[in-house]
Amino acid sequence: MNRARTDEQALVPEFEAPEFLREKCSQMQAEASYLGLGYRKARLEFEVYERLLTHFRANIERFRAEEMIDEIRAVATGTIPALIFEDESFNAQLAEELKPLHEAWAGMPLVLSYCYGIRCYQRGAFLYNHVDRQPHCISSTICVDHALNSPWPLHIENIDGRVSQINLEPGELVFYEGTRLVHGRPYPLDGDFYAGIFVHYYPADRAISAAGK
Repeated sequence: MNRARTDEQALVPEFEAPEFLREKCSQMQAEASYLGLGYRKARLEFEVYERLLTHFRANIERFRAEEMIDEIRAVATGTIPALIFEDESFNAQLAEELKPLHEAWAGMPLVLSYCYGIRCYQRGAFLYNHVDRQPHCISSTICVDHALNSPWPLHIENIDGRVSQINLEPGELVFYEGTRLVHGRPYPLDGDFYAGIFVHYYPADRAISAAGK
C-alpha cells in the first residue's frame, strides 16, 4: 500500500512558486473557510475506474497541448508541460457518480463546481504549490494512469503546516479542501506521463445562501 512519505523519504521541493503566485495563494487562502476536513486518500470502485481508464485510452489521439497555466511549468523551456482532453458529457456523468463519495467524506450535501481533465502531464513537468480558486471547496485529484520512473507524489499541507507527500497509483484519489490547503507537485516528473482528472464541489448550503433563499 502506498502511504504518505515520511520525513526521511520526502522529496525536497525544487521549485518555489514566484512571488505573484505566493501572494495570490495567500489571499485566496485567507478568503476561504476551513471546514476541518483536511485530506484523505481513497480508491475508486473498480467499475468506475475501468470506465475512466477505457475513456482515457480510447481518446489518446485527441489530447492537445494545454494553454499556459501559471501553476504548471516544465524544466526545459519550449516544451509542453501538459496535454488536455475534455469530454463535458463524460465529465459531468463522472462527477455526478462520484458526488456521494465526496459527500460521505465531507459529511454534507454538495453541488458540483467543475470536473476538469483529463490532463496528461509530460516528462519534466512540475506544478507549483497553490490553492484552488473559489468555489472549489471540496476537491479530489484522481490518478487515471501513469508511466513513471520514480514517484511523483502530491505535496499537500494541512492547516497546521504538516506536510505529506502522497503517491497515487491508477484508480486512487485524494480528497482535500481545495480552496484552503496548499498543494502541488513542485518537482519534475520523471517518466513518460501522469494522467489525472480533478473534481470540485461546494457545500449545498452555500448555493442556497447565494440564491438569497
